[in-house]
Amino acid sequence: MHLKFSALASQFLDDPHSVRHAVRWPVLVWEAPPMGVRPLFTRSTMTGLSLRRPTLAEPLVLEVRKRPQGVTTPVAGVTLGRTPDNDIIVEDPTVSRVHATFSEEKHTGVWYLADKGSHNGTWHNGTLLIPGRPTPLFDRASLRFGDVLATFLDFSAFNRFILDWLERHSRAARTTSVAEGGLTRGN
Repeated sequence: MHLKFSALASQFLDDPHSVRHAVRWPVLVWEAPPMGVRPLFTRSTMTGLSLRRPTLAEPLVLEVRKRPQGVTTPVAGVTLGRTPDNDIIVEDPTVSRVHATFSEEKHTGVWYLADKGSHNGTWHNGTLLIPGRPTPLFDRASLRFGDVLATFLDFSAFNRFILDWLERHSRAARTTSVAEGGLTRGN
């Protein structure tokens, strides 16, 4: 399920407890790449995607959890991929049909990520994962699925991410408005 980052951020600023009750599992925040950044991979396939994508002003928040009953997937864990039969659907042509899986270790609560033999690879904090070999994810991790950059966040890290993102983007907006007004540091 895709959640609107702006709605969650606004709700968090108004009532942090309501967000804590609404989002009780980890999330992936998929942000648009900065302007001028070109894709790394040319290997892609299209399957009639609607291409729901994040924008610079509106990242997509993807819940890391199994979808409601009625969806059957041949893979254990929480699946991430391009096709509608996945738990987390990432509509990007560089993402494989079933790209990766997330699983939680019940005794410790630690989440793990495993690549499922994807074409363009799964990356964790800049390191390419070996297909089928799970790697632990803690409170925050930078992930890449093909050309899709996402941040894995547990709930406490998601709260901090919201505040950091809002500050970073308000600072960028102030810098842009000053530059558009003709003022520079040298003036």
